[in-house]
Amino acid sequence: MLQTLLLAASLVLGQSPFPTPQAAGENGMRLAVSPAASTHFYSLGDTARFAVEIGGSGEMELEYSFSHGKAEVYESGSRAVKAGEVELACPMTQPGFLRLDLTLRSGADSLRAAEAVGFDPLHIRPTGRLPDDFARFWDHGLAELLRVDPDPRVNYLSGRDSNGVRRYQVSLANIEGSRIYGWLSVPPGEGPFPGLVYIPGAPGGVREFYTPFQQGYAEAGIIVLAINIHGVPLGLPDEVYQDYHDRRQLGYAPLAGVDDKYRYYYRRVVLSGVRAIDYLHSRHDIDTTRIAVAGGSQGGGLSLLVTSIDKRVDALVLHVPAMCDQFGILHGRPTGWPHLLRRSNSSATRTTAACFDGALAAARITCPTVVGVSLLDEACPPTTVYAMYNNLSGPKEIIPHPGVHHPGSFIPERYTELIGKLQSMFSIKD
Repeated sequence: MLQTLLLAASLVLGQSPFPTPQAAGENGMRLAVSPAASTHFYSLGDTARFAVEIGGSGEMELEYSFSHGKAEVYESGSRAVKAGEVELACPMTQPGFLRLDLTLRSGADSLRAAEAVGFDPLHIRPTGRLPDDFARFWDHGLAELLRVDPDPRVNYLSGRDSNGVRRYQVSLANIEGSRIYGWLSVPPGEGPFPGLVYIPGAPGGVREFYTPFQQGYAEAGIIVLAINIHGVPLGLPDEVYQDYHDRRQLGYAPLAGVDDKYRYYYRRVVLSGVRAIDYLHSRHDIDTTRIAVAGGSQGGGLSLLVTSIDKRVDALVLHVPAMCDQFGILHGRPTGWPHLLRRSNSSATRTTAACFDGALAAARITCPTVVGVSLLDEACPPTTVYAMYNNLSGPKEIIPHPGVHHPGSFIPERYTELIGKLQSMFSIKD
């Protein structure tokens, strides 16, 4: 399985513009930052101290900024420095993640680095409130879905088997006359197997969705249905997908219909996840007592919403989930992508945001959940992920990854780790 996941590394972004704890440039310039106490977690009342190592020649300028995850800035400034080590320190008076951003300048050259530490993160709470009509809103959607015959269409992909895993294209009928399209991976053997609905990150699998990560779950003995969230047929020429992307402006899909929760883009998508679970439940080779939902980033936020309204889910696997704590911006705290209230603070947008906030929906989730979080993530900040995690109502585990930004979260080791956790939850032997 690891070999399959290593192949997936080619899909991950290369050099990233996001700062990490270490950076090196030309002419011997170097910048590195780490917690002086060799821990990334503190208690309120403590002062976090950071050791900053500087390399280079002559006098340089060090700019620094302490913030609550790049939201409220606590302290910022600059100082003249030379090669060596300096210490910067800052306290924090509320549970959250203190982030230090650094820029080292020497003439026209510059380097950036960053580090983040948590202060009582297990006490972080969501800033919003679950709407009184949350259940009624989603029950209306589930009833609408129930009136649609699933009409499953399954096509075996001849010649696409890998390591005994059989691959299929699947499409299912959804609300509003739409269909769901996805790739199904079935392990060798007769089963019954656990089942997994895998929901992708942004932009959401417009092109052919199959990824080696899906293969990894299947090789672990799990039937995987990985869905395309945009309702686009699979296996078409690239130019068709590019045209669709350009016409639909999928980069803005998270904002489409945001002023009406019944017309919001993600409503149909969340119900797609429920319909995918319907399909898994209909298969004779599925153990319906072991159904999981998994996703990262956008897929993590959508997985939270699906699980919060479908009690058939027995396990939830989240990796740097987005769509959490949308109301943080109103309280000087970070918000998770797509940052709805950063774009509009209208009453209608707030109403929609509350019904699609993963941190609020988490209160309804009672199944075992494992969560991966990256402490330098700007798209899905750790404060928002912990706000969600602390609101979960069932057994749970969180795995923090210090010094990792959002693009750096999607590496083979992370997926291997999460697949192993799901195997343990479902008592699957390697």
